[in-house]
Amino acid sequence: MAATGTTAGGVRTIHCDGCTVEASPEHLRQRIARLEWGSRFRPIHIGTLFLAPAPPAALEDFFYAPEGVPREPDALAFYEDLLAACGIAGAAEGREKALGAFQHQGFFLAEAVECPVEDGGELDSLILRLTPTILRRVRFSYRPKSVLVLSERLAGVASALRGAGSEAEVLLWEGAPVALAGAGDAAGRERFRTQLKQLLG
Repeated sequence: MAATGTTAGGVRTIHCDGCTVEASPEHLRQRIARLEWGSRFRPIHIGTLFLAPAPPAALEDFFYAPEGVPREPDALAFYEDLLAACGIAGAAEGREKALGAFQHQGFFLAEAVECPVEDGGELDSLILRLTPTILRRVRFSYRPKSVLVLSERLAGVASALRGAGSEAEVLLWEGAPVALAGAGDAAGRERFRTQLKQLLG
């Protein structure tokens, strides 16, 4: 589902299932597009689930968008670095082929909050509020063998996953989620790739 409806004073409002906010038709259209695109490349059996905080704001920058490459520099850096850490030359291979290889290896990327949230404080609040939902999604929907947690924002989610009784192994770097790095942080990007490669073994 992409939305749920409530009635207040006779006026029906629609709330997005991905982020719980009151949603416009365009918000819901983009959420449905992300769900459809991600479903195309979801492995039948997920080996490693990469868990990130939230998707980028622009629809074309979403990891599973079907054409081209992300345009926003940080989204492109994440796309390239994640694929490279998995041994996939994303930019050189073309998006369809690269995402197919990612799927074939049993990898899947999901977000804790399934819609873009540009305000950091709001994102942190949503992650905290949605943690029980995130745990249920991981345990009963994704059912991966392991979960590799990305970003310090998800430290609380990582702790909850480890204590939730899930069969999935939670992959952390020295006890913490792997830190994300922006396009301009060359050292951080190299560290990100190196840590992922080592965690994936």
